[in-house]
Amino acid sequence: MIELKNISKTFQTPRGTKSVLSDFSLTVNDGTFLGISGESGAGKSTLLSIIIGLQKPSSGKVLIDGTDIFSLSDKELSAFRNENIGFVSQEQSFLENLTVLENVALPALLSHKQNLSKSEIFLRAKKLLSDFGISELSEQYPNVLSGGENQRVLIARALMNDPKIIAADEATDAVSEKQTKEITSIFKALSSQGKTVIFVSHDKAALENCDEIFMQVSKVRQDF
Repeated sequence: MIELKNISKTFQTPRGTKSVLSDFSLTVNDGTFLGISGESGAGKSTLLSIIIGLQKPSSGKVLIDGTDIFSLSDKELSAFRNENIGFVSQEQSFLENLTVLENVALPALLSHKQNLSKSEIFLRAKKLLSDFGISELSEQYPNVLSGGENQRVLIARALMNDPKIIAADEATDAVSEKQTKEITSIFKALSSQGKTVIFVSHDKAALENCDEIFMQVSKVRQDF
């Protein structure tokens, strides 16, 4: 379970203080496919970043299975994310000098808790690529991937450590309508397997498979 308790987030800008979240609380049960929608600039990506520990709130707590993630040290939080959260980013975030297979395997290679040999890790990475129908890309480099291939590889990498939570930020923003349906169907299947999926999108069609949709409305306040 994910619990956000009284979360506030403000930024200092040249024009003053910008508030994107104010005393915000949310509970996400295990196995939920949660969509977060809203206009550009409403704070959707900021909210997601706080949920998965990439940005610290100005105040409030984020609890994942009872762990107050922002009470952890930076090193502990990084390890916690690697083991428990798979992130599908808005932009391509691969190491260009590594093959697709090596990029997918990377989270497990960096993990200290995966009881797998190096050969077992690469076998798991190959299986994930095969599961998504892109095994032929294993020895390719990220710069040759199409938009749809890129997103499938990102999802495969996000699943490498078998995390409880999958977080996706505008994962269908640069793909076709057909690919959008395919990708959101993958997320729906993952949630039916018990994983919690948090899916940020401004596209109403991309949110159709979600169990719940939270509309993030900007509450911007600027103090001059």
